[in-house]
Order: sequence, then C-alpha cells, then structure tokens
Amino acid sequence: MPLRRERLLQLMGPLPTPAPLAPQVEERVVLEGGLVRERVTYQVEKGERIAAYLFLPPGDRPRPAILCLHQHAGQYDLGKSEPAGLAGDPNQFLALELARRGYVTLTYDHLGFEERRHPRLAGRDYERFEFTRRLSYGRTLQAKYAGDAMRAVDYLLTRPEVDGRRLGCIGHSLGGQQTLFTMALDPRLRVGVASCGFASLASIFAAAINHNFALYVPGLAAEGDIGDLLALVAPRPFLIVAGREDPIFPFTGVLAAYHQARAVYEQAGAADRLALLDLAAGHAFPPDARAQAYAWFDRWLGA
Repeated sequence: MPLRRERLLQLMGPLPTPAPLAPQVEERVVLEGGLVRERVTYQVEKGERIAAYLFLPPGDRPRPAILCLHQHAGQYDLGKSEPAGLAGDPNQFLALELARRGYVTLTYDHLGFEERRHPRLAGRDYERFEFTRRLSYGRTLQAKYAGDAMRAVDYLLTRPEVDGRRLGCIGHSLGGQQTLFTMALDPRLRVGVASCGFASLASIFAAAINHNFALYVPGLAAEGDIGDLLALVAPRPFLIVAGREDPIFPFTGVLAAYHQARAVYEQAGAADRLALLDLAAGHAFPPDARAQAYAWFDRWLGA
C-alpha cells in the first residue's frame, strides 16, 4: 500500500505548533542592478524567532518565489549566509543566483547552524542532542526541520512581492533532502529541485553510510522508502540532480527512488514532470547542473 501523507506525519511526530509570524525587516541593502537583500526575522514557534535573508528583484509586479535550503557539509558555522552569497562555496550561492534571474528567494538557518547553534554544545553534538531529545517526546528532528520550512512558506505568502501561486524549493545535500520532505508535506510548493539530497534508505543502509540525524524517521523504512516520499510530490514538477560517484548517496539508490516515483507520475499523466539529471561527478552542484536546475524553474514557474 502506498505511503500516504497522513501516515508520514504520524511517523514523524507532531509538527511544531505555529505561532504568529510577527515578521520584522531588520536590514535592507540595495545590491548591484537594483536587487534588494533584506534581513528579516519571524517567529516559527512561540518564543522562537529566526533570521532569514530575503532577496527581491527590481520591479513592482508579484514574482514567483523559491525557498533555498542550505547544505550541511559539517559546517555548522554556515547556514543562510551561503545561499545568500555572503560566505562559503560559490557553487552554493543559490538564493543570490536565482534572485538575479528574477525570482524572490528566501533562505534561513536550519536548527543547529549559523545563528541557531547552541552556545555550549558543538555542532554535531547539538544536532544529536536535538534528535534524541525530540525522540524522547515522540517527535523527530525531521518534523522540526520540515515545520520550519513550512513556516518559511507562510512568511513568503505574507509578502506582496510574491505570487503565491508560483512557489518553488531548491537545495543541495541536506537542502536537497529537506526539499523532498517539505514538498512531500506541503502542496503549496509547486516545483522542486533536489541536488545530491537523497537515495533509497535500503541503499544507504546496505553501504553502512551515516547521515544527518533529520533523515531518520522511526518506522519509515518498515513502511516504505524514499521513493514513497517522492511519489507524494506527484504530479508536481521535480528535478533530481545526482552524481554517479556521490559517496554518501549511492546512485543505485537514487535510481530506485526515481523509478518508484516515476510509475506514479506516469499513472498521473505527468511523466514529463519528474526528471533525473545524472552527473559524472560526486557530491557536487556544479555550474552546468545549476543552469539546468534554474531552467527547470523557468519552465514550470517562469520568472
């Protein structure tokens, strides 16, 4: 029996209880070409405010918006600043590049990264602490990550610069994983791109690969696999970018998830809306792959 969204939510445990966003714009910087970068804050849960960077292309018409989720890479000092183009790897400047292409973009820190690090616990220790603490209450770190992403969508929908009918999501590695989980849960996101973000759990376990703690949802492997999550996205457009030599996401497992979901897309008459871009590369999101990813958004959202 196919995994249903309601069952996925049961396995993940409760999503965080939303509180009023109470958004504030703390800084507004005009960049080259009239592009605007705002530092904004909003509330994701009662008493928990987070910071994000919002990019606004010039002009006064509502634009499609893309949520840009940062990678992991064990670099807990980096979060939203990398997609924003303020630090880190230029191949990860997703929010800045897409904004220059005409999209409103938003990027924030996952719990445990950049401004959301713990004052005493080191990066992976804090990630593990949040994972195990939540399990003790019947919750998961994945529910927190997905809930925060859905609150980011809530925030985008408050902005008059955003066309709420045209929302997308993109990420690399952890960001790609979270793009998949968030789109499986939130139908408001219409188009997705995940770069080096997932493979079947069966392939990961067979290769004895350890992953970020948010990947692990109790009971998921007993009832389905990553292909079931991807099937929940159907018939919305979704592009998978995968490196054939990726050491942490076996390509055989990527193919397994892709083919499982493709059957569902085909049944829905939407075979052209699921695509796999396989690279002769490892765990990377190089310029040629990003160009094709951005063209995917142009095709289905149109800046």
